[in-house]
Amino acid sequence: MSKARKPADEAAPQPVAQPEVQPVPMQPQAPPQMMPPQMMSPQQMMQQMMQAMMMGMGGAMSPMQMMPQMDPSAMPFATPDAPAAEDKGLDAEIIRPALLEGRIKTQQALPTGSTLDLLCLGSDGVSALGGLPKGCTIALAGPPGKGKTRTALAALARVAASGVKCALVVAEEGFHDSADSGRDDLCSRLVKIGMSATSMSEEQFAKASLENLYVLESQYHKGQRWDDFIQHYRYVVEKIGVKFVVIDSLNMLDPMKNRTADNLSALKTYSHSHGVTALCIGQIRDTGMPVGGEALMHTADAVFLIEEMSLGSKEIADFWGGKYRETIDVIRAIKSVTTPTFMHPIRMTLDNEAGVMAVHPAQPAAYAPPTHR
Repeated sequence: MSKARKPADEAAPQPVAQPEVQPVPMQPQAPPQMMPPQMMSPQQMMQQMMQAMMMGMGGAMSPMQMMPQMDPSAMPFATPDAPAAEDKGLDAEIIRPALLEGRIKTQQALPTGSTLDLLCLGSDGVSALGGLPKGCTIALAGPPGKGKTRTALAALARVAASGVKCALVVAEEGFHDSADSGRDDLCSRLVKIGMSATSMSEEQFAKASLENLYVLESQYHKGQRWDDFIQHYRYVVEKIGVKFVVIDSLNMLDPMKNRTADNLSALKTYSHSHGVTALCIGQIRDTGMPVGGEALMHTADAVFLIEEMSLGSKEIADFWGGKYRETIDVIRAIKSVTTPTFMHPIRMTLDNEAGVMAVHPAQPAAYAPPTHR
């Protein structure tokens, strides 16, 4: 039996035609707003050029690739051109030596009444200056127990008694024990050393010297930082008029002992601008070098170093008036930027009454300390 055929007019089903979708043309991205070239710095012009290049490459570069690399030390110079020469504000910041008055000065002395007065020389290069170089920042470094603090306290007492306002920065211990602890605290030692140095009674010393003395406690274990010290230091200098400062010790203002030279540099610059003489007591390392190393010695205006000298031969012992293999204490001036220095070491001793540094009687005649005229 044959299968029935479909009618000829019954065609196979045709697929439904879909409407043609026209692609939507993409709108070109508007270029970034450009600044007029005359208003841009060289760095901004370079960034704008890199942005334009990135747009032309279809955004193939990342922002980090786009940013030009620059040495950080060059950043202060990547600014618009310097103002015109007629800008009076800029002229005020530039020093013209030809317009200054009193260009030549003579280094003055701040007498302390100790061996420190003999280490710097006068303008003749022969006689002693007779004191610390006034207006300078001096580093005094040496081993413990050599009389650094006592000598500095005696200097404070004498200078304050002359009418100069002084400050003592205490960083190693408390100044005054309010409780009856039985300890001979720093305040007590200051008064006793000061009375001995000035030959005054306690009442006379309090009126003549202590009235001109201010004490700043700056101790990191009490939460006080370098910034706190600077705030107090600026107050006594700018508001009270302090002109002589002893810091005991500079190293303890930086407990990590890795910024001593940087701190001294900042302190020196400020003290110079206000005419302050600063005596900074420092510690030494096992190598004999001051804490802060060569950077500290380079930064300070003057450096006085206390050393232990071993008399390693009989000839050396005879020369220094000591015993063979004995160790003696000497002090010498490493540098002074404003004065000549005494070139030889000075053998030192501590006087029995106040423990202040003095020239040892056995100082060799060939190395006789200079005298002050």
